[in-house]
Amino acid sequence: MKTLDRYISLSFLKNLSLALLFLMAIFFVQSILGELLEREFPSLQVLFYNTLKLPQIMAQMLPPAILMTTVITLASFNRTSELIAFYSLGIGLMRICMVILTLVIMICCLGLILQDRVLPYFYKKRTTYYWRDMKKKTDFFFDVKQDKIWYRSQNFIYNLKSYDSKTNTIYGMSVYTFDRQFRLVEVIDTQKAFYSQKGWRFINGTITIFQKDNPFPLTQFFSEKDLLISQTPKDFQEIEKEVDGLRLKDFYRYIKKVKNTGADTKTYEVRFQSRISLCFISFVMCILGIPFSISRTRGGGVARDFGLCLIFTFFYWLFYSVGLSLGTNGTLLPWVGAWLPSAIFLALALVLLVRKKLFLS
Repeated sequence: MKTLDRYISLSFLKNLSLALLFLMAIFFVQSILGELLEREFPSLQVLFYNTLKLPQIMAQMLPPAILMTTVITLASFNRTSELIAFYSLGIGLMRICMVILTLVIMICCLGLILQDRVLPYFYKKRTTYYWRDMKKKTDFFFDVKQDKIWYRSQNFIYNLKSYDSKTNTIYGMSVYTFDRQFRLVEVIDTQKAFYSQKGWRFINGTITIFQKDNPFPLTQFFSEKDLLISQTPKDFQEIEKEVDGLRLKDFYRYIKKVKNTGADTKTYEVRFQSRISLCFISFVMCILGIPFSISRTRGGGVARDFGLCLIFTFFYWLFYSVGLSLGTNGTLLPWVGAWLPSAIFLALALVLLVRKKLFLS
C-alpha cells in the first residue's frame, strides 16, 4: 500500500511541477512583454523586477495548477487502465483521491507559509528596487509596521498612524522637516489631516521650531493650519499597497490599530482575509477537478471535461473577485466576501461527486 501511495504521490507532484512551471512561464513572459513594449525602463531592470515577482506568481498560479494536475493525473490513470489495476487490488477511487487531497492540504499549508514569510520579504525588495533603482528616487523610504508608518521624501519625513484613502484623511501625523545638512528644523504634530483643493489642512496640533541660535525649541499650538507640501493623496495611497509587505500577524495588529483611530478598515480586512483564503483555494480546485477527471469510458470525454473544468475555473475567479469587491464596499462582511465563493464552489464540487457516484465504483 505504501508503494502505491508513493507512486500516486510522485505522479501527482511530477504533473504539478510541470503545470505550475507552464502557468508561471506564461504569466511571467506576458508580464515582461507588456512592460518591455511600454519602453519605460531598461530591459534588464524589467527582467530583474519581474524575477522578484516569481514567488507572488507562484502563489497566484498554484490553484489553477492544482486543478490541471488533478485532472491530468486522474485522467491519465483512467486512460492507461491503471484505475482498473487499482480497483483489482481493492483500492477504490476514494482511496486514490485521499492520497491526492492529503498532498494538496500539505501544499495549502506551505502556501500559507509562503504568504506569511516569503511574499512580504520579496514585496519589500521589489518595492524598494522599483522606487530607488527604476524610478531613481534615491531618497525614497517607506515602511509600514504594526505601530507606525514612515514615509520619507526629499527633506521631509512623515510618520502616520493610519491613512483613509476613501476620505483622504490622515489620523495622527507628524511631519519632520530637515535642512540641506539634514538638521531637524521643524516638527508638526497633528491629530488629523485632510486634503482639499488648497492642500493639506491640519487639525489640532503643535508646531515645534528648532533654531541654530536658540538651544530651546519653540512650540506653538494650533486648531487649524494649512500646509503646502508636495505629497498628495496619490503618494500616500502607496500605504494600501505596502501592507502586502507585512506578515499576517503584523497585518492583523495594524488593522486593529487603524480601526481604533476611527478609519475605515474594510479594504485592509478583505485583503487580510484574501491572503489566507487564497492558500486554500487549491483544496477546492482539487475537489472540483475530480468529477471532470474520471470518464466512464476510456475514449473521448477527457478534453470536454477538461474544457468544462476551465470554464468553472473562470467563473470561480470571477465570483472570487466579486466577493472581494462586495466585502470592500461593505455589502458583505470582509471574511464572508473572501470565503463565500470558495464555500459555494466546494458545495458545487461535492454535489457533482455525489451525482456522478464516482466513489461508489
